[in-house]
Formats: sequence, structure tokens, C-alpha cells
Amino acid sequence: MDGWPRPVMDVGIVVSDADLVARMAAGDEAALAAAYDRHGDVVFGSVMRFLRDREVADEVVQDTWLAVWRFAGRYEPETGSLLGWALGIARNKALDRVRAAARRPRLVVLGGPDDDHADELDRAIASRGSASSLASTTDGEPEAAATRDWERAVVRAALSAMPELERRAIELAYDHGLTQVEIAERLAWPLGTVKTRTRRGLALLRSALERVPELVSPTGANDAAR
Repeated sequence: MDGWPRPVMDVGIVVSDADLVARMAAGDEAALAAAYDRHGDVVFGSVMRFLRDREVADEVVQDTWLAVWRFAGRYEPETGSLLGWALGIARNKALDRVRAAARRPRLVVLGGPDDDHADELDRAIASRGSASSLASTTDGEPEAAATRDWERAVVRAALSAMPELERRAIELAYDHGLTQVEIAERLAWPLGTVKTRTRRGLALLRSALERVPELVSPTGANDAAR
């Protein structure tokens, strides 16, 4: 969002997401900048991992935050978090890009940045299996495949936003299949530290994903903001 107006909000005052959206609905551009600073990394990370095209991802993210600004008055906090709402809008816009690409001769292949089809973290946390291509699905359900890819992207983006030490413990456990004893040896950590950081990391990841109930079924407000 470089180049956007960024008026300064009151320093030292913690503003809730609901208040930020209310301020946006009243025309406060500083509230939009604050919301972007708070949630922009996860939104961009999710879109980028899903589309795997920086230029298109930038456009989708820009459109997403413009929609958040434009439809701020429709946001209802009781239906879900601001992050979940923004991710729902981003999901719809990203899927629109994929559908448009699917109508062209050359299709866009989706997947995680690693293209690791044996990814244990995705199975353990997202319980959705490996990423697949919308252009060539084995189950004949491209929309379902795209949804799985989106969920995988959000999980990865949430993981990347986690504190480094907790993230390393989880990645070694689920991506590399190491036991807690092996992680302790690899990182030269006490076993108790590995257990604590793994437990804390999983709790952080679970909390982040629980705040986005719209992940699979976007709200009506998301549909209106497409």
C-alpha cells in the first residue's frame, strides 16, 4: 500500500479492529492504514502463496483493502474478525482471477511455494491434504481443490507471521518429521524448551485460524464486496 495517505492516529492508544472499521466507515484513512499494518502481512502472504504470481497478488491485495475501505459500513463484528473478513474478500477476488485464467488456453497452477505434496503440517493443521492444481484436479472438483489451496495458503501465511522460535519448532516437527528429542538435538535446546515452544506455537496458530471462521464459507458481506 505504498503511497497511500497515512494520517497519524493517536500514539500509544490500542484500537480494536471493530473500532478501526467504524473509523474507516466514517472516512478515517488512518484507520485503514492501521488495519493494513496489523493484518496486511497475513492477507498478502495468503494471496501470494495461493496465486504464486507477485504482480497479480499485489493487484488482488490492493483490491481487497480498497473493498475493506469501501464496504466498511457493512462490516458486522459479530459475524467474524476483521482479518477473517479481509481474507474472505481476498479469497473471492483471488478465485475470480483463477477462474478467469482457467478460461484461457494456458491455466494457472496453484500450490504452496515449496510444491511439497507430502507436507505434514498441512495435513496436521489444515487437514485438507496436499495442494493441487485448479487446472488439473484428480477429483473433478476444481472449486473444492481451490478451497483447499486457499486454506493451505492461509495456514502457511499464519505460520510465517509466528515468532521465529515457535515457527522453527513447528516446522521441524511437521515439515521434517522430527521428534521433540531430535528437535532438541538439532537446535541445541533443552527438551523442555522444545515442548514449550511447540505447544505455544500450535496455540498461536490455532488462535490465528480460529479468528477466521469465514475461511471456508465467506460471509454475505464478503460476497457483496467482490
